[in-house]
Amino acid sequence: MAVSQAALVKALIWGVLTAGLYGFLFQYSGGFEKLAHTTLDACLVQQNGATTYYNKVTPELCAAQNGSFIKGTWWYVFAPIALAFALSYTHGIFTGLFWDVVGLKAKK
Repeated sequence: MAVSQAALVKALIWGVLTAGLYGFLFQYSGGFEKLAHTTLDACLVQQNGATTYYNKVTPELCAAQNGSFIKGTWWYVFAPIALAFALSYTHGIFTGLFWDVVGLKAKK
């Protein structure tokens, strides 16, 4: 069974796009972690090279821990959610095209 050139190209394009999104996630994982931790007020404490976030703290409690108080921003939650939807969408399309190129079809 011959694979059409257009199906192969589409699968490769969606595969590259999916790999790029995964690469973006891994490259900026620290930023996404910070966004996730700072949707609420947080205290960032760095000890022995490790970063720890504490939520539901006051600036006074944070200062007692020698940490940096970060005022929470509720809409930061949308960045990880948007990336998750984008990854799910592109990965789903790529997977469907991949199996079509390989020649496997669902039983009807």
